[in-house]
Amino acid sequence: MRLLKRFTPSPAMVIACLALLLVLGGTGYAASKALPRNSVTSVQVKDHSLLARDFKAGQIPPGAAGPAGPAGPAGPAGPAGPAGTTGSASVKWALVRPDGGIAAQSGGITLAAHPSTGTYILNIGSAITGKPILASGGYAGDAGDQRGETTAGPCGGGSEGRTCPSGFDTTSHLFAQTRNNDGVATDHAFYVVVFG
Repeated sequence: MRLLKRFTPSPAMVIACLALLLVLGGTGYAASKALPRNSVTSVQVKDHSLLARDFKAGQIPPGAAGPAGPAGPAGPAGPAGPAGTTGSASVKWALVRPDGGIAAQSGGITLAAHPSTGTYILNIGSAITGKPILASGGYAGDAGDQRGETTAGPCGGGSEGRTCPSGFDTTSHLFAQTRNNDGVATDHAFYVVVFG
């Protein structure tokens, strides 16, 4: 009798053991029973408790891009590109004074004639037909500020140029004319540029 009395559980111990059995039995039941599809909603989920691994790929929209990382090392050089064609483009230019003297130039340009006031014929030294020509007013040895238009084009007539005086009507000669504000041919300094 004394031996049985020693192993008699107290009421608190009995209640604790019953509670343990109930909890373990309920957990086992829940683990063995699968949840039906879509049975968990946002009401049952605690905020910030889900992780990225709980979602399928692409199910969560991406967040804002983070700051750029440091630049990596340079990669190897790529293959060389194909060789280009040999260019023949060049630029010839001159700054002409009002008296027809060349104040500055790229080289090879000479004054062929100054036949009349505001009219100049330059020898460029190479064919200029079919090449762009630009002309603008200059100030080399020219104190006058009142300028009109400055024009230039190739000698030789045709669709591009104009007929120049005899002896200067070749493809390497350039006709230029400077004017005052009233459009009257007047001697003024000018720049001329031939491209190509």
